[in-house]
Amino acid sequence: MHALLNRSAVLALVRRWLVDIGFALAALGLALQFTVARFYENKVPPGGPLALLEGTYAVPFQYRVLIPLAVRGLLKVPTGLSFMWMYAAFDLAAVLGLCFAMRALVLRFADNLLFASISGLGLFYVLPFNFVHTFWYPSDVPSVLFFALGLLLLLERKWTWYYALFVLATFNRETTIYLTLTQIVVAIGTARSRGLWQHAVMQALLWSLIKGLLWFIYRGNPVVGFGLFENQLWANIEALADWHRLATYLMNFGGIWIPVAIWQHKLAQPFVRRALLVCVVQILVLATVGVLDEMRVYGEMIPVIYLALVMLVWQLGGVAKLARSWQVKLTGIGEHSNRSGVLQVHLLHPLLATL
Repeated sequence: MHALLNRSAVLALVRRWLVDIGFALAALGLALQFTVARFYENKVPPGGPLALLEGTYAVPFQYRVLIPLAVRGLLKVPTGLSFMWMYAAFDLAAVLGLCFAMRALVLRFADNLLFASISGLGLFYVLPFNFVHTFWYPSDVPSVLFFALGLLLLLERKWTWYYALFVLATFNRETTIYLTLTQIVVAIGTARSRGLWQHAVMQALLWSLIKGLLWFIYRGNPVVGFGLFENQLWANIEALADWHRLATYLMNFGGIWIPVAIWQHKLAQPFVRRALLVCVVQILVLATVGVLDEMRVYGEMIPVIYLALVMLVWQLGGVAKLARSWQVKLTGIGEHSNRSGVLQVHLLHPLLATL
């Protein structure tokens, strides 16, 4: 009987690995296609990629220095690759990481490996709307990955890793301030709010120190707008009268924000429902400092809005039951083992069940 049990456990483990391998291969294929589209169908600012490496590009773009510094460091290694190939490699790694981070976020709430894997791949429906047929900058896709990982670390309350990520992400783009705001809105007034304001103040200080350091280093660079942002408010108001630009804006996030906005009150996950409030703040801020239909600037909120849509689908009648059923059929494992990685086999055979 023990041999039979061990055989069932090993078989379930192999099936689990097959799901993971299948997900990884599918994610890699889709990520390659997406990365190629990023480089061949986007507008690359003339001289921008090289100027970023040399530290001579206009601010505030030069402040987003993490990936250019990493590429500059790798150029010292004799790989034979050009700096544009290295930029592409970082884009590919970021979108792959985002796919896995999104799966982990869904798994955190749905606790179903099969559903989480399908949801992670579904992210490739949204990404082209925000990052293809626009301007290319090396900080864009990594900023979405950092935000997704930040959400995951906030959920798990792994503060050492969170602060390490926060520092890296702030060198990549200043939008990490939205992570701080997310922590505030999801924790305020709850049992998880102990030490909330200490965390908020610490992050605000780190953010200010990093931005101050970058300002000092690149204080002699050319300046766009006010050096930190451009005032786009009146241009955006005028753009609302352009139906083509308005249609592009309404298809932000692939249009998934529409069902989320309509049914967000039905979300059973307070964390996700509260985090959506930060999306409203981002839209209001970008109405002033962003270009209305430059979809790449809205990227940080993709993990929040997409997670909300996935959770609304999960709550539909029969979806969770169907996902659980198919997971048992395909992998032989049930719920409550996905997040921990501990194998728990559903013993469907009556004899095994009695044991």
